[in-house]
Amino acid sequence: MASIWLYVSVPTDCVKVFASCDSAIAWLRENDPEGAAVEYPIEEEHAPSIVPKRSDIQILTCAFLEARSVLSDYLVPGVPRNAEFTVEKLMDALTNDEVLAAISRIEGRQRFGLVEVDYGA
Repeated sequence: MASIWLYVSVPTDCVKVFASCDSAIAWLRENDPEGAAVEYPIEEEHAPSIVPKRSDIQILTCAFLEARSVLSDYLVPGVPRNAEFTVEKLMDALTNDEVLAAISRIEGRQRFGLVEVDYGA
């Protein structure tokens, strides 16, 4: 199991992450002799990764841009073309699970809408 070393200073709004105890000590000697770094163990194989969440529109925009790139590559003059390969790449870009889920959510939102009620009659 590996560890990282964390240093936090609220008064100076400073957060530092060190790969080793030695690097933490060296930095502390020079920058904050009164400070301390805390060891934080991490599991390398199971360390969580943070994946930014994209909006449905961002997902679809990326898919369309990828499809446009595939078509652009296909239309380059003087380059051998393979229609079957191009269609497969287009299908991969436009029908992957993330794109289909985004389309489904967008379609679901279109089924519901605001209803305006006029109470003054």
